[in-house]
Amino acid sequence: MTLGNRIAAYRKEKGMTQEKLATALGITNQAVSKWENDQCCPDIEQLPALAELFGVSIDALLGRPDKSCAAVPGLPWEDDETVRIVVMQGHGLLAHYPPAEKITFEFVGEAVDVKCALSLSCGDVAGDVKAEGSVSCGDVSGDVQADGTVNCGAVGGDVEAEGSVNCGIVAGNVDAGGSVACEDVTGDVEAGGSVTCGDVGGDVDAGGTFSWKAE
Repeated sequence: MTLGNRIAAYRKEKGMTQEKLATALGITNQAVSKWENDQCCPDIEQLPALAELFGVSIDALLGRPDKSCAAVPGLPWEDDETVRIVVMQGHGLLAHYPPAEKITFEFVGEAVDVKCALSLSCGDVAGDVKAEGSVSCGDVSGDVQADGTVNCGAVGGDVEAEGSVNCGIVAGNVDAGGSVACEDVTGDVEAGGSVTCGDVGGDVDAGGTFSWKAE
């Protein structure tokens, strides 16, 4: 994501028009438009004011790791780039949250890997997605694993869900406890319910009715 993309995203999150942002900074609408279209960048003196208006750090505005997020010791995973949405009870980290399906976390912005103890709603993900609830997202470059249903765009890896799966093209296998409705699937499809797909490169095992075009 470019600086212009981040400025536009933060502005919209705050419910500001380009005109309102320009007025707050004492500049023209055209200047804001040029920033957001990556035709030019704000002066360095304007960065603190922009960050303050958006309620973010300058590091976050520039797309750098936010130094204001202090590391918490003793967590059971490596300090990597994965976005993790967790549930705490008091000071304790819950490994499993039974009513996860009833709560949806909406993630806005680019993500590499996402692991969520709740249901998850997000855009495109450049890595893997794992949720204890359902998943509703855009394209996923890696695998998708959910304890609920999965509704997404194209998937670069496998899809595994305890519920139904509704996806675009899947480059790997699909394993669902419910029905499966996808475009083309490169690998195998296994479903507890019906299967409706385009081309399937592997085997199909359906617990209900099925309709697909085998390669």
